[in-house]
Amino acid sequence: MDEYLKGSTDDDYSPNLIDNSIAPVMRVLDWVVVLVLSVLPVVNIVVMFIWAFGNTDNPNRSNFAKAFLIIIAIYMLICAIFVGQFTAWVIKAATMFG
Repeated sequence: MDEYLKGSTDDDYSPNLIDNSIAPVMRVLDWVVVLVLSVLPVVNIVVMFIWAFGNTDNPNRSNFAKAFLIIIAIYMLICAIFVGQFTAWVIKAATMFG
């Protein structure tokens, strides 16, 4: 995080100034657009792949998209495990009574 702070020497160091040319700050409207797109089915996955691995102008949005895709992958894995367990339980119950 220190590399985003302005000043290259100790004399120029000011912790309150951020160099926006390195990592531009995203406005609230930008985050609203990101959050709206992230809740739309199918669109969210496509947009997140574009932002995560495409040429993006903001590393913050790219990192958010990568984190979003990791969370979605974990969620899908957990859901697949539960669906598999439930399916096995249903098949076992059906063969027990049928």
